[in-house]
Amino acid sequence: MTGAETRPSATALVGWLLSEGHRFDSAKAFLESMAQRLIDSGIPLFRFTLTLSQLHPVFRAASWEWWRDQPAREIGRRRDTMTSRVFSHSPIAQVMRTRQPLRRRLAGPDAEFDFPVLEELRDKGLTDYYVLPLDMGPWLQGGIVTYGTDQAEGFDDDQLRLLDAISPALAAVGQIYGSRRSIEGLLNTYVGGEPARRILAGEVVQGIGHTTRALVWLCDLRDFTTLSETLARDEMLGLLNVYFSVAVESVTEAGGEVLKFMGDAIFAIFRCENGDADAATRALAAANALLKRMATINDERGGGGNYPEIRCGIALHLGPVTYGNIGAPERLDFTVIGPAVNLVSRLAQLCKPLGEQIVLSAEAAKAAGTKTRTLGRHSFKGILGEREAFAPA
Repeated sequence: MTGAETRPSATALVGWLLSEGHRFDSAKAFLESMAQRLIDSGIPLFRFTLTLSQLHPVFRAASWEWWRDQPAREIGRRRDTMTSRVFSHSPIAQVMRTRQPLRRRLAGPDAEFDFPVLEELRDKGLTDYYVLPLDMGPWLQGGIVTYGTDQAEGFDDDQLRLLDAISPALAAVGQIYGSRRSIEGLLNTYVGGEPARRILAGEVVQGIGHTTRALVWLCDLRDFTTLSETLARDEMLGLLNVYFSVAVESVTEAGGEVLKFMGDAIFAIFRCENGDADAATRALAAANALLKRMATINDERGGGGNYPEIRCGIALHLGPVTYGNIGAPERLDFTVIGPAVNLVSRLAQLCKPLGEQIVLSAEAAKAAGTKTRTLGRHSFKGILGEREAFAPA
């Protein structure tokens, strides 16, 4: 490719990036289309990756990798792995630090293998490897794009100039996909998967909601006030994080949705899309899984010193709930409300005085279809009549 041919090709690619690059449903689909555009422009592309930083408590970045004749795939870049010794001694880590391009020939007399991953790339067929930083503004802390070829002579100068020329436009598109990923990740983290999906779909107005049938699940930490007054701040935060982590894991594994943390309580629902029995069975399985995990943690903590046990009470009730936006016009909470929510919160208060770890309403006990024992009938503030409570037999 001559220099005269490079300029129109770069111009066409930049035009496509700025006009069409943001229209794909995902960064993966964009990467696949971009790879084909590069090939059509004369770039002998064999491997192509895009790494975008994101705001997320677990993942520092997301990467998409394309190989010729293979579909693109997504790779999550966890914060812990991106601080590991292996990653810190990699071409991508160096470019992230220096924000300067890096090129390594992987074949011929100029081949250089100063990073361990380069030998792996050579063994997979690459002869030339080019890494470029993408300036995506201060919010996303930048991105990285890599190009690899299996052409015997590697990339020529005109091809490298084309890749350099399109980088600003590629960074602009990358900022869009990185921002989308950050917004999706943060919403999932702070409000949960289903509320995040609904919010992004446009359910952002006060009062928008719908009624659904669900098993409502409430887990309350025992002796929270005493623990707060006797433990140091960092110890209390550590205990809460362990408790919340195993609770969320137990709920999500059973197909439930954690809607919120309320002080020391965890509020979740299990939808009845496949019937009441399915929801109740999954919710009870989540409760038992949580108690088993907490028993293991308490055994481990007890073996290392005078750590207080983590104990909780779990209440389950089944019924219709209103699911949607509640609050002020400019400060909303996506949650569920209704009589079922009120009752499950009252049931949770029975766990400690009755010495039970799991308490079910009559509706939840019937739907679960498992053996239970009655805990008697109880009156609850704000709820008419007495309600019978049950515990697993």
